[in-house]
Parts: sequence; C-alpha cells; structure tokens
Amino acid sequence: MATAYSLQEDAFLRALARTVRWGDLDNPRAFRNRDKAARVNVWTLPVHLYDRALFDAVDTMKRWILAALAQAHIEGKLFRAFEGQQRRYAFWLLRKCVRIGAVPRGDAPEPRFEMSLAERQAVVRRLRRLLRKALGKSPRVHRRRSFALDNTLYRFFTHKDQAYLSLASLIPGRRIVIPLRGCPVPAVTGNVRVVINPITHTVAIHVPVPVRIKTVPARREPLVVGLDAGVTEVFADSRGHFYGEGFGRVLDRLSAQTMAQGAARNRLHAAEKTLAASPRVGEREKAGRMRRFNLGRMKLDARRVKDQAEVTRRIAEAMREVLRSRPEVLVMEDLSRMRGRTQSRNLSRVVSRWMRSSLKERAEFLSHAGGSRLEMVNAAYTSQECPECG
Repeated sequence: MATAYSLQEDAFLRALARTVRWGDLDNPRAFRNRDKAARVNVWTLPVHLYDRALFDAVDTMKRWILAALAQAHIEGKLFRAFEGQQRRYAFWLLRKCVRIGAVPRGDAPEPRFEMSLAERQAVVRRLRRLLRKALGKSPRVHRRRSFALDNTLYRFFTHKDQAYLSLASLIPGRRIVIPLRGCPVPAVTGNVRVVINPITHTVAIHVPVPVRIKTVPARREPLVVGLDAGVTEVFADSRGHFYGEGFGRVLDRLSAQTMAQGAARNRLHAAEKTLAASPRVGEREKAGRMRRFNLGRMKLDARRVKDQAEVTRRIAEAMREVLRSRPEVLVMEDLSRMRGRTQSRNLSRVVSRWMRSSLKERAEFLSHAGGSRLEMVNAAYTSQECPECG
C-alpha cells in the first residue's frame, strides 16, 4: 500500500510540476474530477486512497511554493522595488497559485483594478527573476514509507482492553489489522497517516488532534487604531494597550554600548595620531598596527548590523501584535523630521538607534501585508489624550 500510494502521489507531483497546471492547486477537487475522467488508476488504489494521494500531492506543491517565497523574502523585495499600483499588483500575483504559475511563462494576468500593460510587465519581469532563483527542483516522493487514510478506509475498535486499527488493503475484502500500543485519544477519528519504520519493523499512526481557534466577530464599524511610538515600549495605541515592552532596556543597552565604544575609539584615534607624528620609527610602526588592528571598521560595522537587526526584530514583533486585532486603519505619527529635536543627548542617541526609517518601513510593509491601511500624521501632540473623546 505504501509503495502504490507513493508511486501515485509521485505521478501527481510530476504532473503538477508544470506551471500550466498550477491552477489546479487552487481547486484540487476540479483537478481530481478531471484526472479521474482522463486516466486509469494504474496501481488499483481504492477510490478514497487515490483521492488522498492527489490531495497530498497538491498540499506538498503548495507548501513548496510558499516555502520558496518565504525563504527568498520575495514579498519584502517586491515591496521595496515597487510603489503604488505596481506594489498592489505584485502582491495580487502572489495570492493565487495560478497567477504565480503564469509569471515564469512571462504572462501578465490582468487584475480587476486599472493598470497599464507596461506596468504589469515590469512587475512580472522582476518577479520572474526572483522566482527563478527561489524555485529549485520540484518536490518528488523519494521514500515509500507512508500513506494517508480518511475515515472510510479504516475502523477503530477495541477487544479485551486492546485497541486495534483495521485498514482497507489493495485486495478487496481483505483487511490489515494493526494493534495499537498507545492511544492518546479515546478513539482514532478523522484523517490519519500510517508511517512505516523499516528499521524497527513498526507502524506509527499519526492522529490529528482538534484545536479550538477563537473567531473574531464581525464589526459593524471599521476599527481605527492610533499608534504612538515610544522609547520604553515600541507602541502604545489609542485603546491604552502597550506593545513591545522591554524595548527601552534594549535601546539603553545599545546606547550605552555605542557611547563606551565611541569613547574608547576616540582615545585610540588620539593616541594613533600622536604616535604617527613621532620621529621614532618604532612609534610610527605602532601607529600603523593600531590603524590596522584596532581602528578598523569591519567589526564595528558587523556589530552595528547585528544591533540594527535586533531593534528591527522587536519593532516587527510589536507591529504583528498590533495587527492581530485586524484594524482597518492604522494612524501613526510621522517621525521623519524628528532628527536633532530632542533636548537630551542620551535621548537623541536612543532615538537614533530607534531607526526611524526602519520603523516606518516595517509599519508600511506589515500593515499592507495584514490588510490594514497606514496613515501618517504630524507627530505634534500625538502623545496626549483628546479631552472630549479620550
């Protein structure tokens, strides 16, 4: 059964590897109906087992495409490369597998919103280059060790306090009975996966466990959330919630580290300058060694990149927490003109580490990806409550 199932799934994967078939990934049931009418079940699988192999192949292909998009950071590259309608069109292409499959062929699907052909082709050319680098070889089935079953292909029962699973086999009327050593749930239900371990000569039954997910009720009015960026936490919103607490400690640590490192480098610069002007050859050679080993930029730049990544990560985490409530509109203060406006040197250094451009870029990208509209307003008086509406 495992061999026949794997061969059938591999045949589906070979068929779905062609980009013209990626439209079937969006509608696997239509693919199943069309495939059954066009070909013969070579490996004589039961009908429901044949369906499970097809749905497994579709799920594997979709996961492969989504993983390639995520690992290559294609959404972020498109966000930085385009603006306006072209950016909207790029994200629109990535929402359906049939549109993604059209890009490697050079096609530019026409969206519902107005956009010229030249603008669409520019986006497609850029996305096509990115996909060529991101997509490697299409997935195949290499190990024939498992197969999936729905609840029509097995029966769970107990006999003398021992749990068993009776499976349908390739021979009609013949069943395969597997004794279960442990059963974490009262009964095995739903779709399961049978995994064979040829080394230990055992069979494992992977059972799904239901998880309750909170549903967000529909809103009567659009949710508008105002965000105020801070130096103790990343955001405080207009509802009184705080996001990214502990952000201030990170900024203080990075600020103190930058100040101490800058002071040490200034002392070394002064010493190197004095030694370089000395008439003694040994002292001039020492000045050269200081320039080579102590006053370089490689370690300093690497640490700065690492610190910048830490701050960006915390900003992104806080922004994702804000977007969990699915606001329609996010209103945030524009901090692009804040440079040099603070009276405290330490606060100016902290705000500089805060990276206004990174904060704006993460807010724009994540709000756009989360389906919210971002509006930037003047930062004046945005940290105060309105006396009338709060």
